[in-house]
Amino acid sequence: MGAGSGLRADARAEEVGVLRDDAWLGTAPLTVVAGEPGSGRSTVLDRLAGELAGSATVLVLRLAELDRELPYGAVFRLLNQLEPGRADDPAGQPLRALIGRLATAPPRSPETAARVAKAVFPLLRARSPLVLLVDDAQWIDEETAFLLGSLVHHCSGDSRTSVVATLRLGAGDDVPGGAALRATFARLQAEGRARLRLLRPLSLAQSRSLLAGLVSARPNADLAGELHAAARGNPAALTALVRGYRAAGAMRIVDRTAYRAGWVEPPVATADHPLLRAVTEAGDGVREVAEAMAVLAPLGADAPALAASALGRDEAVVASALDRLVARRALVRRRDGGVRFRVPAVRDALLSRLGPYAWRSLAARAVNAVWDGEVTAPDDDFVLDRVAQAGALVDARRAAKELLEHGRRVLLTDGAKAERWLSAAVSRVTTPEERAGALLLLSGARALHLRQAEAGECARQVLRDHVAHLSPAQAQELSIVFITGLTARGELGELAEIAAGVSPVLPDDPGLAVINRAFALMMSGHWPEARDLLENGRDVWSGGNTVTADFGTMFLAGCGVVLGDSSQLFTLVAHPELWRSGHLPNHWFEQRRFEVDMLLQLGELQHTHRRMLDAGVTVEQLSGPDRFALSYLGGDWPEAMELARRTLLEGTDPARPMHNMMMHGAIRILGAQGWLARARSLAAEGRDLPMSHVVDHAEFTVLRKLGDDEGADELLFSAARSADRGGYLLGTEDLWADLARSALLRKNRREAEHWVNRSARTAMRLDTARAHLCHHLARAAVYRDPAAARRAVAIARERRDVPYETAMAFLWAGLAGHEPERSFTEAYELYGEVGAWFWRARLRKLLRDNGFPGPGRAETTSENERLLAILVAEGLTNRQLAVVLDASEKSVEGRLTRMFSRIGYGSRVELAAAILTGEYLS
Repeated sequence: MGAGSGLRADARAEEVGVLRDDAWLGTAPLTVVAGEPGSGRSTVLDRLAGELAGSATVLVLRLAELDRELPYGAVFRLLNQLEPGRADDPAGQPLRALIGRLATAPPRSPETAARVAKAVFPLLRARSPLVLLVDDAQWIDEETAFLLGSLVHHCSGDSRTSVVATLRLGAGDDVPGGAALRATFARLQAEGRARLRLLRPLSLAQSRSLLAGLVSARPNADLAGELHAAARGNPAALTALVRGYRAAGAMRIVDRTAYRAGWVEPPVATADHPLLRAVTEAGDGVREVAEAMAVLAPLGADAPALAASALGRDEAVVASALDRLVARRALVRRRDGGVRFRVPAVRDALLSRLGPYAWRSLAARAVNAVWDGEVTAPDDDFVLDRVAQAGALVDARRAAKELLEHGRRVLLTDGAKAERWLSAAVSRVTTPEERAGALLLLSGARALHLRQAEAGECARQVLRDHVAHLSPAQAQELSIVFITGLTARGELGELAEIAAGVSPVLPDDPGLAVINRAFALMMSGHWPEARDLLENGRDVWSGGNTVTADFGTMFLAGCGVVLGDSSQLFTLVAHPELWRSGHLPNHWFEQRRFEVDMLLQLGELQHTHRRMLDAGVTVEQLSGPDRFALSYLGGDWPEAMELARRTLLEGTDPARPMHNMMMHGAIRILGAQGWLARARSLAAEGRDLPMSHVVDHAEFTVLRKLGDDEGADELLFSAARSADRGGYLLGTEDLWADLARSALLRKNRREAEHWVNRSARTAMRLDTARAHLCHHLARAAVYRDPAAARRAVAIARERRDVPYETAMAFLWAGLAGHEPERSFTEAYELYGEVGAWFWRARLRKLLRDNGFPGPGRAETTSENERLLAILVAEGLTNRQLAVVLDASEKSVEGRLTRMFSRIGYGSRVELAAAILTGEYLS
């Protein structure tokens, strides 16, 4: 949806409300609404006109710069609105003739102004109650401004006639009516007949609301903060920024949440807006000075002289241009004698319009001045950014040295800076050895900060052009980065060539070749083939360098987990000395991350925490999908969904199993909370993942909630077929149990027993708590086996730190006849811990239908309303609501009526907008 067409883009609702109430109460005959260019003055006037339309006559005068040229022009336009089509009416002719004579040779006297005002006022009073809205009053002609005081005097009292005018700050000083208008307003304000309302910059909350309406998504806090700061709360600048960010790909929407795409750096070009026009329409000379200051302003008091030198202008000329930019409110004077842009978005817009040579030239001027000691830089980062921008216009050797030094400094902490500086360094180095080193650093920076595709391209350059400068271990590391980059870009053809042993880029070392082929097979979803290749080539890769050997060990253990043999993983976790490159810090760290990743995929949360504690690995050091798994399993679902969205935003490799498992968990979270449309949308995004069985299985739970049993069963069978095709056992633990329960619903006992047997074999091979739990639950459901139910509950209690899976176990055990009251009650409490509102509602009904004690009325009402609001915002019809809530349509209609009456929203659209902006259910 384009900017400005969202559900809620009214960030000035409070101001409109105050003005409306003032107009109704007749607080003051004249109200001037003043604000910066782009502050929303016209928008406020439009909304006010709409608010007053039903209770008063509303006339709107929109003035433009040309209106200042015609004496009494505003009065003529007012008469045309008061008496449209009646210019020849004899009753109006004397007044028009009088104003016509005065316009030709206007005598400026209070008596004349009073005479005109007295003649005009009866026309206004005849329309009472009347509100006259004047937009851009700074363009009012001098004669009309002169008589305004007399007219407002007539409007005082009980005439119920008022004027609301907007005024642009920074305008009026250089126009004919400006002085008269200011003097008149000051006098009326002193008399209590006029008041001033400043449109202040939007607060952060207002900016978030406006953003949500513009993009039809909830803005992430970081994005909202960045745009709010760049626009300084100016609505026009904010709107232009949104358009610019979307056009540049600097903003992405994931699961109805808008995020900043970190790989697109400022300045982001913005569309034209009033703040920018204050610069671009001031003349070429002023604009060029503004552009120069966009680069040089951080140098403070030294910037004007440097700008004059760079532009070849006299310093006095530059100073005059700066004065004009300050008067136009584009720049603000600083205490140190320098200037800054009032709104950073204007600076960035000017930078984005600068030609490449002009930018390089200005940047070089700044760098050389700092290096020569002529000026003092505000910080190292300013100089380094200008060095990167200056290109060949500054000393290459010094530039390369500083860029490499500081690129290493921020390698782990600031990916954007590291990539920017190291990229510039690559083009400055002069020898092949230096270039190889710079490319290695750049590739590492990109890989560390999840720029896999770009890191892969760096690795390609090094492997193709500089492999002679690499050790075997470095060649192996870069080969993995290169193959990961191919996967991220979807280069399936080249990936297939590598898997077949053909590549003009990768080294031809036998050990490396086996590992690279196996990794390409894994990234292509061919896990059985990768496992067989690694097993058959063990002697080759295990006899190579330690890094290659450990990659082989890692990949073989990973294949085991995915295909149903966790023994190698648990051996490595128990005996870390089996790793051969553990003495290298980077590889030690990656080995621990691999162990944690695999344990989390198996649902071994307690084991994961112990391993992290023993190794000293923190949550912050894990990948996004692994951190998601920790939060999902541990029950912190808001954090889990934030991590899932950020991972999708960053484009983490979807070929990796944990990415697939993350999608599975995120879909289940949304479904359990009632966000059924969002869950299905996320499932559609994951339809083509290599391990599609986990996505199909997650979406099955959503269709079952919607009452689409046929579609749900088809997804179950699709998941089973997909898992069998790929040879996967990972992610099938509860798939077989759901297939068994589905067969029971279809009264096919023989099929149900088949799935129980599949479940038993999976539990035996994976040998994890989750796998055994799911098998016992399947057996309890199909055979009504009390012993199986007891064993399932015992395992679930040991996994109490995994609240959602434990709650589902209690639910299925209770439905299988195991201590129903206790099982349902405990499940209900655990669902509350994670916010699974759908399952809380289902459990309340189960408790009620079975005559068991349930929650109190207040809690029930509150949670029922919350779930209903979510489902309504998801666009469900009343019939669908009835299915999901297991109620009649009539009951649903009653609930909707009561909910809308209580929460104060008049329609489903308003409710959806309130949820979107966080005003409801935040």
